[in-house]
Amino acid sequence: PAGAADQIVIVSIDEPSLSELGPWPWPRNVLATALNRLSDAKPRAVAVLLDLTQPQTDRGLEALRLIHSKVDAMARTSRQIGELRGLLTQAESDLDTDAALTRAFAATPGLFLPMQVDVGKQNGEAATKTPAYLERRGLINIFPPPGEFAQPDRIVHLRPPLEPFARQASGIGHLQVRIDPDGGARAIYTVLEHDGQYFASVPLLLAARSVGLDTRSIDYRISSGIQAGNLFVPTDAAGRTNIGLYAAPAGKTSAFATNSFRDVFGGALPASAFTNKLVLIGSSVSGIGAAFPSSIAHRARPGEPELAANAVASILNQDFYTRAPWALWAEVGMLAAVLVYLMFVFPHLSANNATLVSLLVFIGLFGAEQFLMVSEKMWLRTASPALLLLAGHLAISTKRFVFGERRRSEAELDSAHNNRMLGLTFQSQGQLDMAMDKFRRLPIDESVLDLIYHLALDFERKRQFHKAGAAYDYILGHDSGFRDCAERRKRASQGDLALSAGTLIIDGTEKPTLGRYHIEKELGRGAMGIVYLGRDPKINRLVAIKTMALGVDFDPAARESARERFFREAETAGRLHHPNIVTIYDVGEDHDLAYIAMEYLEGKELATYLEPKKQLPLDWILNIAIPVADALTYAHRNDVVHRDIKPHNIFYNEDSGIVKVMDFGIARIAAANRTQTGLVLGTPSYMSPEQIAGKRVDGRSDLFSFGAMLFELVTGETPFDGDSFAALTHQIINAPTPDIRKLRPDTPSRLASIIKRLLQKKLTKRYQNGEELKHDLEQCREELAEWAKS
Repeated sequence: PAGAADQIVIVSIDEPSLSELGPWPWPRNVLATALNRLSDAKPRAVAVLLDLTQPQTDRGLEALRLIHSKVDAMARTSRQIGELRGLLTQAESDLDTDAALTRAFAATPGLFLPMQVDVGKQNGEAATKTPAYLERRGLINIFPPPGEFAQPDRIVHLRPPLEPFARQASGIGHLQVRIDPDGGARAIYTVLEHDGQYFASVPLLLAARSVGLDTRSIDYRISSGIQAGNLFVPTDAAGRTNIGLYAAPAGKTSAFATNSFRDVFGGALPASAFTNKLVLIGSSVSGIGAAFPSSIAHRARPGEPELAANAVASILNQDFYTRAPWALWAEVGMLAAVLVYLMFVFPHLSANNATLVSLLVFIGLFGAEQFLMVSEKMWLRTASPALLLLAGHLAISTKRFVFGERRRSEAELDSAHNNRMLGLTFQSQGQLDMAMDKFRRLPIDESVLDLIYHLALDFERKRQFHKAGAAYDYILGHDSGFRDCAERRKRASQGDLALSAGTLIIDGTEKPTLGRYHIEKELGRGAMGIVYLGRDPKINRLVAIKTMALGVDFDPAARESARERFFREAETAGRLHHPNIVTIYDVGEDHDLAYIAMEYLEGKELATYLEPKKQLPLDWILNIAIPVADALTYAHRNDVVHRDIKPHNIFYNEDSGIVKVMDFGIARIAAANRTQTGLVLGTPSYMSPEQIAGKRVDGRSDLFSFGAMLFELVTGETPFDGDSFAALTHQIINAPTPDIRKLRPDTPSRLASIIKRLLQKKLTKRYQNGEELKHDLEQCREELAEWAKS
């Protein structure tokens, strides 16, 4: 502010001052010390903008005064008592900080103090009386010309500074400002009425002091303004003045010279900094000093003297914001225009267009106010229409959003319900991918995560581990601690590895599935692959499931051929229905794992009874051999060749005596089109010569294998043996059959003849069918029974 900046100095009670001198309130002798230093610098005027309406009494002062009175009342006097009285007097003076401050005020030239006021309506109550000590001194009275009927705003409650302080002041004024709707302060109350008297503001008194005037030289013309010498301060009917607000120069925090109180107290500043200056002492810390609202240009805290300095500079510079006669009508018109826009234009605009128009109007309103203030020093209040525009826009937009969200929410609820039901339907039908797609569209909550969790379990049961892992990842992405998803995610990765090896992961929690069968446990490993115990959920029947991993055992080019061969051979074996042949219930494929579901047997494989050199009971052997021969007879009549008759493929239940031949066609299924080359179908020790030679085989090949098995059951040794596969096959093709009676002398001659005939190299010399074999075995059993009786 030109012409005023050099005249005004601010002394700020700031954070560094509080850190060095202690927390507020300070003893008033601290303020007295600082004022004494300022007085020595001979300032033009000093305004102490602090609350001085209450006394500050040290707790020990009253007790000290009582002791002093007792000492004064003592009849005897002596030198010691006189010294004691002197010490007590000095102590009282040191503890009476109000007295110290009063003395400092008396020594301060041009002292101005604030009074606390409440402005408003009196509601029928009589105004508080002005203290007599103020009236007698006449420090703050301003009299209007007679005959005027308009009145400025009134003070309802007045709280002046303490009388000892007030009597030392050159003037006492108020610090009342008007707070605008946006929270800023642009106008001060230059004058206020109270009990028929008119009180000036502290900034007006300071400005008058600056030009050598006192309160008697200030003339207030109601509804016009205030004349103080050459200074004219325009006011409205309420006694307010729109002051200029000054921005700080570049690199500074204030438009005025500002010093810390601690530097004044400590004498760190030269006297020239305050000589012939208007000094304003106040607080820049919240909660200290007079109630002094913020300005729009500088967000001052309560008690900060920044706005008072702006007001003084504005009066001295004659720099005010005026209100044009048409301003009120313009403001009403802007309010009406905003209402018309909100009521009739806004509802017909899209959300984006409405936001753009509202923003442009909002910027225009505030821009117009700033432009008029800066360029024309004219104040047009656009805050009210701007705030109305903002509030209306938000209200209408919120209403749109709420109703739109409600409709959207209802639609989403319907969609969520439909997706949930469709997902559950697809899941029940086994269409897991489609179910997952529907579940992903649901808003995430615990129930949805639970749905996806059970869907992931279904993926696991179907051995779709990659998809199960993706489902678990989806759950973990929303809730990292949901159930046992983290552990199951690891199992899904292991399941992928197991799947590539053609195996199933089975634990005690969730059972995998093959087709419709629930896998209970692994039973063993056979010619094709792993054998599992399964359960048919439709009829709760236990089944044995033999599997073959098409993706592992076959190269891509041969996989489709192997698949076709598998189902063809399984279908052929499935046509066999005989009490001594294991029944095949079902055949299928589930993700590169072909399987055959067959009758689950209680008992043991015949191989478990074999031990080297162990000779089993002959009647026990015949009771097993005859049902096997009957089964082979039935199969050969139906043009089905087993190709791998051996003890491992004969199942025997000792308790029931039931014998079952297993794995018809399995050897051919397992070996067909595999990646290995030159693989011979069957088990070497029991193969027929033509089978070893790779020739086309018929039922007589099964009878040769049956003979080799009988030989081992009777003697405990296989008929042919060799150190290598080549040596073994040479024995089978070329070596004569060993004499079974040399290995077991008690072998009946008929049984020895049967076995020798079964093991003939030439097809024509063997049994030509199983029926003839069965007849001879039955004759042998009868002879053995008669021999045992005799």
